[in-house]
This record gives sequence, C-alpha cells and structure tokens, in this order.
Amino acid sequence: MEFLQLPPREALLYASCYCEENIYKLVERHVPSASLKHYTVIFLSNSSKCIPVFSQKIQKVPSSPAVWDYHVILAYHPNHSLEELLQRSKGYSELEERPPKPAITRAYIYDLDTTIQTFPCPFPTYFAQTFSPPPSSAFEDPLDRILLMMALSQEKYSRYFRLVSASDYLEHFWSGRDHMKDEEGAWRAEPPGWEVIVGVKATKESFEDYINFEGCESQTEIPQGGKEYLGVIVGENRLWEVFGGGMTPDVEVLDIMTQAVPEDDVSKAVLPPAQSSPVVPEPLAP
Repeated sequence: MEFLQLPPREALLYASCYCEENIYKLVERHVPSASLKHYTVIFLSNSSKCIPVFSQKIQKVPSSPAVWDYHVILAYHPNHSLEELLQRSKGYSELEERPPKPAITRAYIYDLDTTIQTFPCPFPTYFAQTFSPPPSSAFEDPLDRILLMMALSQEKYSRYFRLVSASDYLEHFWSGRDHMKDEEGAWRAEPPGWEVIVGVKATKESFEDYINFEGCESQTEIPQGGKEYLGVIVGENRLWEVFGGGMTPDVEVLDIMTQAVPEDDVSKAVLPPAQSSPVVPEPLAP
C-alpha cells in the first residue's frame, strides 16, 4: 500500500472556505494519473444545504458541530476503484442480518479542514469522529449528548455524499467563484492565489451542479441528467458500506471506536464542557 508523497499538511495549497479547490489542487499536484482510479472526491451536502460535522477547525466548542452548506474531502482506496467498491458493497443495506464475513475496505480520508491529526485518516476513524458527537465524557452533562443526537436526527440535517471519480473531477470541474461573492460583489472570503480552475473537458461552469443535492433522498446511485462526471449520490449508511465495509455501526460502537483510537491518531486538544444546551448552528460556507 502506498500513500501519496505529500508535503506536510501545513505546506499543501490551502485557501480557507474553498475546500472544493483545495481538494482539486491536492489531486492535480500530487496524484499520478495512473493512480487516479484509487481516489474519489466526495461532496457533502443535502437538500437543505445544512450538514452538521464534528472535528472541524472552525468549531469553537468541539461538542457543538460545525454546520456547512457543503464540504469537500478526498477518499483514497488503494485496493479497488470506485466502481468496484460500489458493486462489491451493493445489497448490504437490503440484508436482514449482517453478512457472515463482510468485505472490509481499506480507505483513507484527506480533509484539509479536520482537526484529526492523522493525515490521511483511516475511514472508520474519520467516520466516527466526524459524523458522530464526541463521547459523553466530553459533555458537562451526558444528557446534552442525547439531546444533541435528537436535534441532529431531523431530516434537514441528514448527510448525503456525492461520490465523484478523481479523474472526472479533474476534467470537468469549473468554478468561477461567484458563490463566494455577496450581493454587492464583495468577496465573502479572500479567493485563492491560483487561477480560476477550468477542467480540460469542462464546457460550462459545473460547480453548482456538484453542490446541487435537490431530491438527493431519491437520487441514490443515479447519475443526474446523464452527466456521469457528476458521480452518484449516496446516504450515510451507504457511504459506510462502500468505504467502511459491511453494516453501519450504531452510536455505541461509534463511541467505542472514537475512544479506542490510538493516541497518535487523535487530536491532543482538551475538550471543554458544553457551554449551553445543544443548539445546531446556522450553516457556513466551507
């Protein structure tokens, strides 16, 4: 198994609030063309453009999630292509019982906005620490975790994932960055120092298509409008089946996974107690 020969995370090209371009540049500059089939660009969003995630730099209190309108990360799966992963995991969610020997996928996540120190991060660790609140011990009152879980269970906070092959992303991504300007044309966040990205096969700006999750609840694994380069949309359970292998673990298992991660794999930051009753904040642009 070979990882990218990356510079230190701090030395990678990075522009705050431009996660889609940060990931593009990571792939463009550091992934050889022969290895592209082992990388998948993942857009996170939903119809409400309101996705809660944990272990993010922008969080002021680790027990209160960051809520993005969308986010973009990169998955590395060295043993299979995305098509193979989708096919081999197909049908897990339809089984009444766990398969006796579920296929275990070795996958890793590159997220330039995470506080998880391991980079890239093993997918199970990333899944546990990003999509589940910290353990009860991180809360002043353990009941606060339960209340937060109840708040996040609302449909408008359901997380969906657009899986796009890295090669398609390089070829078809095009963003004019207009979404980062306010009504008066001022930048909401300083744009990157590099030129506007236009994929070699892009015929029009495609960024809005990539973050369009309207009707995502019914679009699972169906390319939208025949535009195969937009990949497929899957739910959280299906994401685990594809990159984690087998069935999605329940909350208690996620807690155990989070607590059992070796010290070298987790942030050394001390988790402060919750400052108030759990409230889901307003979404932010990544």
